[in-house]
Amino acid sequence: MRNIVDEAGEIIARATDDHTLIGGHHRLALAASLGQKLFWKHTGEPVELDPFFKGSSHHKQPDTQAT
Repeated sequence: MRNIVDEAGEIIARATDDHTLIGGHHRLALAASLGQKLFWKHTGEPVELDPFFKGSSHHKQPDTQAT
């Protein structure tokens, strides 16, 4: 398991080794919306947020085709 931390070193979220988010979804979304810089705790490298949010919607998209 890997931790995502903010600039102060506070744990914001947790992810598996393959970067599957397993905790802190709301805190991660809030930090992203506020433009905060987030880092992988174990390496100090910046976290790319796009992979966590692309295609993550659990809601079915409405069918836009008229029948």
